[in-house]
Amino acid sequence: MATVRRFWIEFDPRECSDARFWQGVGVTGFDVRDCLSIVADLFPDGLLPPVHRITVDVSLAEPLPVNPRHLGVPVWRGVWYPPVNLGIGPTRDIDRRGAPSEYPPPVPASHRRGQADKTSRTKTTWWDEIPHINGSRWPLMDMHRAEHGQGWRHYAPALRAACAADPTYGGLVREALDYMIAWCPTPDEWFDPTEVMFADQRKLDEYLRAFRAYLFGTRPEPIHPPGGERLSSARPQFPEDA
Repeated sequence: MATVRRFWIEFDPRECSDARFWQGVGVTGFDVRDCLSIVADLFPDGLLPPVHRITVDVSLAEPLPVNPRHLGVPVWRGVWYPPVNLGIGPTRDIDRRGAPSEYPPPVPASHRRGQADKTSRTKTTWWDEIPHINGSRWPLMDMHRAEHGQGWRHYAPALRAACAADPTYGGLVREALDYMIAWCPTPDEWFDPTEVMFADQRKLDEYLRAFRAYLFGTRPEPIHPPGGERLSSARPQFPEDA
């Protein structure tokens, strides 16, 4: 009888339209192609974004990019992060046609642990205290970076839709965002991970609260970051009547 193995599959968030998978996908299957096909079923038309990294034989005793409280059942064949298999049970059909023809070779989990250990020896930063930061760095930090300003109109609606579609993921992001707002990072602290500078504390606080209201409230549009683009198209300007 074939045994199953746990894989962690990572995509480039800039190429991945579904925010649930920006931190990666945890999946259990017989081999790489089996797991890639299982994950492909979660994407429209079964098309995966480019795969950047595959880690094989991941141990749940080691740190993951997500909070362990939000996992499905890793011993079942299927996707356990996001916790898809909690709703559908183990995957039983076998169809490897969904796997892409090209993907990076799997990396043993021991390589990943070595990298994590090296990182853990670096200095502690203020955002290390945020709950679930390993699984929510993209919505809390990275998508706000100056280099992503021109993609703001795509990233923000995709994140909002992902939080609504997956209450588990949405709860993770909301809890982390609430903690960060309560922490009240200064403009200098915010600049450190994002390279975006706000003029004063009031503007940064307003920006973060508006972002939360957009994701989880009724605000139609967040405040766009300095240098970014608005979500809605600019209102056309008409010449004044003579």
